[in-house]
Amino acid sequence: MSSPLQAFKYVKKDTFMDSLDPRSKFALSISLLLASLLSNSVTVQLALFATAAALIAAAKRASQWLPTLKALTPLVLLIFAANLVFTPGMPLRGAALMALRFLAVTTAFSLFFLTTTPDDIALALEQSGVPREYTLMLTMSLRFVPTLADDVETVTAALLSRGFQLDRGNLLQRARNYVYLLVPLIVYEVRRSLMIAEALESRAFGATKHPTSLYKLSLRPVDYAVILVSAIVAATPLLVNTATPQLP
Repeated sequence: MSSPLQAFKYVKKDTFMDSLDPRSKFALSISLLLASLLSNSVTVQLALFATAAALIAAAKRASQWLPTLKALTPLVLLIFAANLVFTPGMPLRGAALMALRFLAVTTAFSLFFLTTTPDDIALALEQSGVPREYTLMLTMSLRFVPTLADDVETVTAALLSRGFQLDRGNLLQRARNYVYLLVPLIVYEVRRSLMIAEALESRAFGATKHPTSLYKLSLRPVDYAVILVSAIVAATPLLVNTATPQLP
């Protein structure tokens, strides 16, 4: 499948990124986010994007991430054009900065979701004191995104096999055609939600306020090293911005 939503679907790999604790991987993504938001340099944005992309490639997830990058390209160009046209006095460099910042942030979080299972995310949140109900909502949302992509392709394939063409006609007709996709898709997802509710009830979800877990996460020295490097990456643009006015 080449859906751009596959950037949120975890596929097990034997790589260094997969072996890290989810908290250290989250710290790494957050550090790239903060560095991108705090920096006003196009060169830094390119460097952050290249770093996240290199980590994705090292984690053997490039084939999953490239469809997402392709799908984001029109939005990146739109951000560039919108800043250039609708912001008075916006220089070309400023518009490029906003577009690259968006690209760097989305790539950083793609790195996290591609290399972290929803179960590990839930376990990390629960051990951090987040209520189990909120943890369930977040993890189910992450699982739902690639599942929804699969369901869309299934319903689309069923319509095409019956000779129905979604892209037939003018723009208005195409919009109407997608009603035939939405109706079975909504029914499909409502049925899935009822199945999930029955599964949670059969497993006595919510019966105890403090359930125990079979697995327990623990930070290793390499995780502490990643967190330290992440803190340095996040703090560097702030220190540079603070020191820049003092330069002659």
